[in-house]
Amino acid sequence: MSNYFDSQLLYKLSNYHDPAFYWTPKRVFKYALGTLSVLVVCGIIAFGLTSFIFLFIPDLDSVQGSVASTKFAAKPPSCSKRIIGYYTEFESIDVTKNQLEKLTHAVFAYIEMRWDGKIQFKSEKTKNRFLGLKRKAESVKSDVKVMISIGGEENSQFFAPVTADSDKFKTFIESVSNFLDDHQIDGVDFYWKRAAETDKWHYISMLRELRRKLKDNKNGHKDYIISITLPAAGIENWEVAYDLDQTLEFVDFINVFSMDFYGPWPNQWGTPAGPTAPLYSGVGARKNFNIDWTMEYYVCKARQPSKFNIVVPFFVRLWKNVEGAVENGKEVYRNAELKDNKVEGNSYMSRQTAQREGFSLKNSTWDEPSKSSYIFDSNAKTYLSFETEKSIEAKKKYVIDMNLGGFWVWTVDMDDDKSSMLNSLTSNGFCSGKNDETLKYKC
Repeated sequence: MSNYFDSQLLYKLSNYHDPAFYWTPKRVFKYALGTLSVLVVCGIIAFGLTSFIFLFIPDLDSVQGSVASTKFAAKPPSCSKRIIGYYTEFESIDVTKNQLEKLTHAVFAYIEMRWDGKIQFKSEKTKNRFLGLKRKAESVKSDVKVMISIGGEENSQFFAPVTADSDKFKTFIESVSNFLDDHQIDGVDFYWKRAAETDKWHYISMLRELRRKLKDNKNGHKDYIISITLPAAGIENWEVAYDLDQTLEFVDFINVFSMDFYGPWPNQWGTPAGPTAPLYSGVGARKNFNIDWTMEYYVCKARQPSKFNIVVPFFVRLWKNVEGAVENGKEVYRNAELKDNKVEGNSYMSRQTAQREGFSLKNSTWDEPSKSSYIFDSNAKTYLSFETEKSIEAKKKYVIDMNLGGFWVWTVDMDDDKSSMLNSLTSNGFCSGKNDETLKYKC
């Protein structure tokens, strides 16, 4: 409307000296009245729009405050104990929102460590699985913390040379810090597998310098989480690589690798077949290969039970060519035949894979001394070790009775399609318990 009247005015002015056009008092009054009418109409429209806005949005500040409070409102924790779920780069099953809402921490394993100290995604698939986990975690109702894990069986070889070289060490600390900041996640877990006693002080230096770096680079983020995974105690003296007192100054919690006491390894150590993560019991030279012995060792040294978490393996373990019991009365431990000096089987099989390959996980046998479930098929000569609702209940009672911090799960994406194991882990009031630092072990 304004453009139209402006063009008309320009037209009239351009014709001011036209002999055919002359200003008269009548024409001046006419155009002045028209301009005034336009201004009045525009004023009425502006007043009406303003009234409409304030009628339906009475307090814009309160709306903005509401949006801000929604964005930054703290979500409720899913459990008073830790339930840390690892989610891997190599499984094909995606984690679900329902699973994430039951976890306190979701840890992506693994981010690759390079020879020069930099960390990176191993592949595009790895990156996409991580980003998918992060997106889902951001949308759940609970306050699940997202972390990454570095190291493990296939990528621990660079820890020693990187932490021993000042330039590579600095690069590593910077790379980890930048990754957490770039992806806006909550922390990092280290699993330096087979660290030696000579690596002890380099390990401590790594944790101390990373903690210092993360404190300096918070950028408004609350405190970052640092955790480590410790090996089971009493096996080839792996535990001598760690100084627990100093470690606990820089980490938030410790996941103990309290499993793999028995496995169908491709060597002579693959026999006997036995429970993957027994609470108690053992046989022969492996009499101390159980959760209780390992946890007593670590907790008695550290004297902070709530800092430690035990593992619950969600996978199924299979031995083939299995025969009689190692000892009378210990049927859960059975001899496995060696072929070419190794055992045949499958060390890590998801529950869904086991079902697809025709293995039923129903009608398991319960071993009371070890608090473990297993299935031995004498006709097929197969032996399956796996967790059941009964074995998980025993582990939950143990964590509560011994005032431990909670569980870590290897791995969430190895559960069945109903999340049966994760549901068992979070049921029956486990998450409503209180933490206590009272030592229950006979140290």
